Amino acid sequence: MINIQRLQSIAPRAAELAASLPDHAEGELLVKLKPQADIDSFVGLQSTDGIQTLEHFEFPEAMRAKFGGELLRLKLPVGVSTAQGMALLEGDPRLAYVTSNDLRKAEKTPSDTLAGDLWGLEKIQAPAAWEKTTGSRENGPVIAVLDTGLDVSHPDIAPNLWTNDGEIPGNGIDDDGNGVIDDVHGFNAVEGTGDPYDDYTHGTHCAGTIAAAGDNGLGVVGVNWQARIMPVKMMVKGEGTAADTIRALAYATANGAAITSNSYGGPYTQPEYEAFAASPLLHICAAGNEHNDNDVSRFYPHDRPIGYPATFDLPNVISVAASDKNDRLAGFSNYGAHTVDLAAPGSSILSTVPGGAYDTKSGTSMATPHVAGVAGLIATLYPDATADEIKTRILANVDLVPSLVGKVLSGGRLNAARALEDDTIAPSSPQESSAKGAWNAMDLKWTHGGDDGVGGNSTFSEIRWTDADGRAVAHRLKGGATGSPGQVQLPIFASSETRLLDVEIVSVDNVSNVSEPAKVQVEIPAAKVASLEWVSDGKWAQVNRPGRQGVWTDSPNGNYAGREDSSLTTKPFRLEGEGSQLTFETSYRLDPHSDAVDVEVREAGSPDWKKLQEQTSYREWQREEVDLSAYDGKTVELRFHLHSHGGRTDDGIYLDRISVAGA
Repeated sequence: MINIQRLQSIAPRAAELAASLPDHAEGELLVKLKPQADIDSFVGLQSTDGIQTLEHFEFPEAMRAKFGGELLRLKLPVGVSTAQGMALLEGDPRLAYVTSNDLRKAEKTPSDTLAGDLWGLEKIQAPAAWEKTTGSRENGPVIAVLDTGLDVSHPDIAPNLWTNDGEIPGNGIDDDGNGVIDDVHGFNAVEGTGDPYDDYTHGTHCAGTIAAAGDNGLGVVGVNWQARIMPVKMMVKGEGTAADTIRALAYATANGAAITSNSYGGPYTQPEYEAFAASPLLHICAAGNEHNDNDVSRFYPHDRPIGYPATFDLPNVISVAASDKNDRLAGFSNYGAHTVDLAAPGSSILSTVPGGAYDTKSGTSMATPHVAGVAGLIATLYPDATADEIKTRILANVDLVPSLVGKVLSGGRLNAARALEDDTIAPSSPQESSAKGAWNAMDLKWTHGGDDGVGGNSTFSEIRWTDADGRAVAHRLKGGATGSPGQVQLPIFASSETRLLDVEIVSVDNVSNVSEPAKVQVEIPAAKVASLEWVSDGKWAQVNRPGRQGVWTDSPNGNYAGREDSSLTTKPFRLEGEGSQLTFETSYRLDPHSDAVDVEVREAGSPDWKKLQEQTSYREWQREEVDLSAYDGKTVELRFHLHSHGGRTDDGIYLDRISVAGA
């Protein structure tokens, strides 16, 4: 057992952690081991302190390498709190991180006494989509509903259940060796069984919107008349944990799902983020029902513990708001011009509930399965479509609605018929392109091409070039009507030599067809590029990231530490150019309550650093620019300075393509 002296020694740190923890499963921890750590040795040493290993997560091959380490769920001894356990283990050199097992809850459905009908299917033009496909029980994608379970005997859903052909029903044997006995029609991720019973009605309602059987003379119809629905129960009476979500996600990924429907939410939690990032599936997620701006919540995830996994900044996640019969944002729905992708019908939605019955519910929980259902129709009609292509079809074919502009990224509401457009004709190429270059940017002008090679709108324009450091770049922006002008200024990587930059401009239509490129050469004048020599304080180091080599980070061996103060600093160098600028690309996950990486500068010989920029919260890769013109002609030092002040830590910051240059 853990002795009193050890608990007393970590009491201050435990108090810091306790103040920042969201609702969680008390007495449990999730720990991720570093890739080289010996799991048996770690487990054996913890057991001597009375810490039990409740679970070793078995990730499928499709997730294992990207997740990057073994994940364990631990049970602490009686009387040891979650915060104390985190404080005891967070300094263990074998661990990438240790965190609490946070709670996940089904999105609460606002009370609604209005009679329900299937207005949502009419609104998204499902009848027109059904002229092309109603789904398929043989060849359609497996859609996993991660929720409160499913009444598998409901007569309006039973025909569209996924069947695990590797299992023999009722024999009490794990026939297919996937670790679950008799998981014939789904999985109970909470109890580890093959019985995904619904004790809350929520999951059955969501599944019915996706795939209540059509043309069967019963009740309602889903977006897919025919489908393969995989129920994965991850909540009991509407509540589960991050561990339950991860277990459910791993099962869906390992057992053939292509799409998941996720109508639940909670605070940001690191292992759940990494699981969603590692899974190759397309994940449709509810934005939440608190009438909250999720753009703001990502900066204050503990103050507003809502919106995740929908707010994860990941290419395989679609975040869904709810709209009403009048195409307005539902009064309860969360929103976000950058973090919520589109809206779908979510007010007074009639669907299935346990016991062979039907009921009306409202919420982004009800909007999400409309989108998951359309994703299923797309994957049925276009079986070779990638997750990215399905997402593009959904977002590029919304009905633009004035009340949704500025509230969701696409500015519109789901349209099933348009998302199924059968279009193999490439758009026409942009015309009359011209360009002008500066040392750090280029100005491009062109006229937009047209869809189907003729007229209409090109959904996107994409600019492609190879930068001075050899990195291929593709920048996508909104298209325009055929013949209308397009113009953009784009930053480029500075070079000490004058060069001709070969640029291609292509049109991209609403189903990802790409035109022949319009080609233009841009003369880029030479810049005064500083030679930077970086010095680590021993805590920063260079690592490889997917698609990137030699990236600097504050956390090369797992999460950065609590109460950390570390820096990556240049040796003194002179700013020879005019209008000097620091540029870099960065990705980071830093606790926005207390942790940040500051960009700082000082003149050589000065003891004082000046803060120029701060990075905090959560971001995928993006380019940053910092003005250094006030120091032109001077000899300076730059540094990236991490400071954390207690509470939970995270993966830290990654820096790539760092450059200082001027005209």
